[in-house]
Amino acid sequence: MTGLRTLSSALGLSLLTVMNSSALSLPSPDRGFVSSQPATNWEEGLITGNGTLGLNAYSRPNKERIIFNHEELFMPMGEPTVPPDQSADLPKIRQLIAEGKYKEAEVLQFENSGQKGFMYPDFYVPAFDLTITRAPQGEVRDYARSVDFTTGEATVRWTDDAGTFTRSMFASRAHGVGVVRILGEKAGTVNCTIKLEPREASDELNDDSDIGKRSDEAFKEHFGDLKSSSTKDSLSFSADFLKSYERSIKSLNGHSRVIVKGGTSTPKEDGSLVISGADQVLILTDIRLPRENGTDQFAELAASLAKVPADYDELLAAHAKLHGELFNRVKLDLGGTEEDHNKTTEELLELSTWENINIALLEKEFDAGRFNIICSTGKLPPNLQGVWGGTYVPNWASDYTHNGNVPSAIAANLPGNMPELTPAYTSYIESLIPDLELNAKHLFGARGIVLPSRTSTNGYNNALAPNFAGGMWVAGAGKAARFFYDYYLFTGDEEFLAKHTLPYLEKVALFFEDYLYEDENGQYIFSPTQSPENWPKGSKSQATFNATMDVAVAKEVLTNLIEGSKILGVNGEKIPVWEGMLKKMPPYTLNEEGIIKEWLTPKLGNNDAHRHSSQLYPLYYVMPDEIKQNPELKEGFRKSVEFKLAEHWKNKEDRGFMSFGLIQLGQVVSTLGDGELSLLCLRHLVNRFWLNNLASMHNHRHLFNMDISGGQPALIIQMLVGSDLGEVHLLPALPKEWSKGTIEGVLCRGVIEINRLHWDGKKIEVEMTSKSAQEIELTTPASIESIEANGAEIKDGKSDSSRMVSLPADKMVSISITLQ
Repeated sequence: MTGLRTLSSALGLSLLTVMNSSALSLPSPDRGFVSSQPATNWEEGLITGNGTLGLNAYSRPNKERIIFNHEELFMPMGEPTVPPDQSADLPKIRQLIAEGKYKEAEVLQFENSGQKGFMYPDFYVPAFDLTITRAPQGEVRDYARSVDFTTGEATVRWTDDAGTFTRSMFASRAHGVGVVRILGEKAGTVNCTIKLEPREASDELNDDSDIGKRSDEAFKEHFGDLKSSSTKDSLSFSADFLKSYERSIKSLNGHSRVIVKGGTSTPKEDGSLVISGADQVLILTDIRLPRENGTDQFAELAASLAKVPADYDELLAAHAKLHGELFNRVKLDLGGTEEDHNKTTEELLELSTWENINIALLEKEFDAGRFNIICSTGKLPPNLQGVWGGTYVPNWASDYTHNGNVPSAIAANLPGNMPELTPAYTSYIESLIPDLELNAKHLFGARGIVLPSRTSTNGYNNALAPNFAGGMWVAGAGKAARFFYDYYLFTGDEEFLAKHTLPYLEKVALFFEDYLYEDENGQYIFSPTQSPENWPKGSKSQATFNATMDVAVAKEVLTNLIEGSKILGVNGEKIPVWEGMLKKMPPYTLNEEGIIKEWLTPKLGNNDAHRHSSQLYPLYYVMPDEIKQNPELKEGFRKSVEFKLAEHWKNKEDRGFMSFGLIQLGQVVSTLGDGELSLLCLRHLVNRFWLNNLASMHNHRHLFNMDISGGQPALIIQMLVGSDLGEVHLLPALPKEWSKGTIEGVLCRGVIEINRLHWDGKKIEVEMTSKSAQEIELTTPASIESIEANGAEIKDGKSDSSRMVSLPADKMVSISITLQ
């Protein structure tokens, strides 16, 4: 009990309130959540953002910390290491691999790099904390905190002997600032001290490791010339980066305009501002990251903030209009009850079990995921932590990890009807192209581009070590190409196809033209390769050849490049070359257990207990014809997922160490149309990888990470609506438990919006709008007994479960279907 009393005291709550809160002072938003407990560490804070700024509030009544982050604040850690040219040794590396000397090949490539070990890019770190402290005023009661996903507003409210108080915050899309309001129900009751100051990770209340100490040490090593200052109506924080370099940011400038209504504000020498007897306090904050030494942008910040309206409600309305228009496009209803939707997240997480997923919790996580990704996508895509962070030593540098994490985080952007978020990703990848070209040249002596597994402020491939063959992974750039081409398929933007998609795909194809070579039978060999982070059974090295993912990505790139070129009527002289390359690709094969081989050679055996599922990449998004026409291969993919789920997740309560791995498995079986295996993946995700602030985690209930914030909504959408050019699949992977439901606003390839899809038993009602007049094949999960359409012509399909539908341009069509 002593520990609980210490914790509750630090948070400014009574022990009774923490343990037994039932009457909440805040209702649950229609689309959002309410929580009865404040954060004990930064991972549990209330999060919101506008893509550029991320705000994270511990939600403590008396000792509040609101962490401010900026999407471009990657801490300079010294001049990047440019990979030296070791292409002359490529033949030797290939020969070693051909002789089965995999470890020698791996070590040779690493030694040629000149690195001392694995190197992460610049770390993503927080800017500063806005601290808000007040003297305790008796017992804290009626505590609650909430986030409204439709507006982006995060709120904490409590009552003590001084009255009832509300702190609210959001990051404005309309005005580009962080907005915090402190409001007392009674006039003259707001008394507090506010300050902008560095993070103190060692302040974490539940930190039982040395991460807090290491974070503070990293801060001292990389940040210098710290200064917090205040005037009667402003706060400032500044710092220089001690290891900045030519391409990096040089310093950090944070500034807050403080508007006090009633009462007084008194600046102190330590940079704090004491507020006394106020009715409310409005704090408007922005950040700049100068790229020139010896300069600051405080005058610009002050001038910009002075132009922002000093009215909280006006600011929120302007922001909510922009944010809400994006968020509200998609809605999921699987039957969560109103009673459950009004429960706290703590109660919902307790109620939801492996056998009985709480549907209200599932629906809230669907909304939370889309909300989190919207809030963390600005000029840049979300990194591993989105646009939030509370430590200077983040896991995996909180970088952009391309071999699984980032693709999962952005997976719902297009089908989830947020296409304008995708160019943040594609433009970021394009910004790295000079570095990616150097990787291809220096590692492989090739033209084209190679995207490493990890990037942040540069794209150099330093992700290799004696036991990590990251320098051999060649699928990265092609894997990213999926989103370039899908952006065109979902939006129909031919200008983007011509200016971005095809030029990028051509660079990827150019690399494969130089990198691939033929065996004695005229079939391509992919060597060297790495199947992300895995190694073959019985091997002690990740150095391999013919990794299935690399082959699949090359096939996909060339197929999409040919298709896109034909759409625009370009590349006539190159199409035969690419078609010829496709004919030389190794076919997918099965092992003796009938599951997909991870390396397309009899020399290397599967290691299916590994957390990654890279060999299943061919079915992450759509089903290629090669697999569609081969029942044995389809069954091999299904058995692969079944095996991995049985092997990896035997103990459903305690095991499971990578949430996005479940997304990958779910994507595969939803593409295959297996609703029960898709639901099995969701059982793990819903109950084990979210906290009470509805932030998603990488591990079981810890390690803040945005992978499944995008991946879980994408998986649910893929279970309910699938699409390819000329095809729309209704309820392709519907589990039996979801016998009734509705989803609205899904976007399909071919620029078709599913305005509304409702199902109830054997009845399906769908409303859809196509941007252009086109004929599609509409498929259902069972044979069609009857079908009626309003506004479209219906013809027989290719099977009893499909029909050909002629859609008009820009006109909503209603279709009613009864299944047998």
